[in-house]
Amino acid sequence: MATLGPLFLGRHPKPGSLYTLWLEETAMAVYAFDVDETLEVSQGPVKLSDLVKLREHGHIVGLCGNWGMVTLHCPDWHHICSFVGPCGIEKHDFLRQLRQYIPGHDYVMVGNILGISGAGDDRGAAERAGWRFIQESEFAKGVR
Repeated sequence: MATLGPLFLGRHPKPGSLYTLWLEETAMAVYAFDVDETLEVSQGPVKLSDLVKLREHGHIVGLCGNWGMVTLHCPDWHHICSFVGPCGIEKHDFLRQLRQYIPGHDYVMVGNILGISGAGDDRGAAERAGWRFIQESEFAKGVR
């Protein structure tokens, strides 16, 4: 655990440290999923089993939307999701905080395009936060 020490002390790991070398080898991505009209628990095309598969491949998976829909309807949600939110802040601010404090090689928001595939502006939130965006229907077809 000594290699994780800098993270727990509020410092970012130095380039070339054991932690950053490990991160480079794992190619870990952080995925944030909208819920409404995105996940199957809320009339969306993305199956929860797809989130499980991402976790099995070593990626970090969480919710950035109506997370209560998942926690109330999926008893094992905590085995799938590493984070839930946003709680009292805008989506783009939540995504910025995740990117700041969770190291990864890629940051992906999966959700809706306002007026095209849902009522939320998940694509706009992703763009404002500097995240890559995948529309929910494209993710359901296999786009990663």
